[in-house]
Amino acid sequence: MYKNISDGMNKMFIAQIGAIICTIIAIIPVIGIIGGIGAIVFAIISMIGLYKCGQEVAECKTAFILTIANIVLSLLGNVKFIGVIANLASTVVSFLIIYLVCTSIGKILKDAGSADVADLGDKVWKINFICAIAGVIIGILALIPIIKIVAGILGFVVAIAEIVAGVMYIIFLYKGSKALA
Repeated sequence: MYKNISDGMNKMFIAQIGAIICTIIAIIPVIGIIGGIGAIVFAIISMIGLYKCGQEVAECKTAFILTIANIVLSLLGNVKFIGVIANLASTVVSFLIIYLVCTSIGKILKDAGSADVADLGDKVWKINFICAIAGVIIGILALIPIIKIVAGILGFVVAIAEIVAGVMYIIFLYKGSKALA
């Protein structure tokens, strides 16, 4: 009944795991290029999964379009002068993608009798919301030379929370794909 959503979530799950592995490989000298190429491949797999979910869930279709916009923002993040604004916008768009996926699929999971997995999705987007707000504030504070060090420390704390939310998101994708299979 939810085959496209289940398959899409499974692809996103695999892509998240693959991206983590590729990020680690990218750090290693000589073979780091393989990690970079792999990260691109897994990003495409994730987008395919999101597109597949979007065939049945309008919010996931919107998240797919936002993912494309976020790629553009990420590229603009390297451009002088507008990079800071693009990076802040990317933080907001990244949150919106997580929010749309977690809330829309969460509703379907509740209807399918998997309220526990839906609740996990709610926790994921809420942690990401707090991290996005903190990230934007820290990004703005980092522009002030005197406060830059404090912003860096706060950024480290937010990064830890983002890692926790990322692991929870991976679990949400995995459990959700199994619940809807």
